[in-house]
Amino acid sequence: MKRWVLLRGKIHEVDPKEENVRFFELGNGVVLAFLGDKPVIFRVKNRIIETPLVYVEFSVLKSLPKDLSSSISSNVQYIKSPMPSLVVEVNKKAGERVKKGETVITIEAMKMRTQLKSRIDGVVKSVYVSPGVSVNKGQILAVIEGD
Repeated sequence: MKRWVLLRGKIHEVDPKEENVRFFELGNGVVLAFLGDKPVIFRVKNRIIETPLVYVEFSVLKSLPKDLSSSISSNVQYIKSPMPSLVVEVNKKAGERVKKGETVITIEAMKMRTQLKSRIDGVVKSVYVSPGVSVNKGQILAVIEGD
């Protein structure tokens, strides 16, 4: 059952399966964990877990709010991982311009590299991963806002 997490004004799509514990990298060392149905957010810094992040405000949503889902247009591209994989390269940083067809993130699964490319011309608004991070299928890795 998919969920969306609103954290610091950004929405992250997560899909906690029927497993007891699931982890999702939200960027900048912030990790969302579902323990059963209960969400926990913590930060990993220099291989140390700082927990809990009680000063971070977040919400877990069962569906996208109507006002937000209607504002999502073809002018925004969410780059998602097509499979469980490892991020090997982040080719574009937040704030950089990107042209249609340019590689934004490179992932690797089963010793095969896949380049995730932009479908629109625009500006990279957010990058939620860094090299060496394992990602799940469907996880949002970056957001591009079109011109």
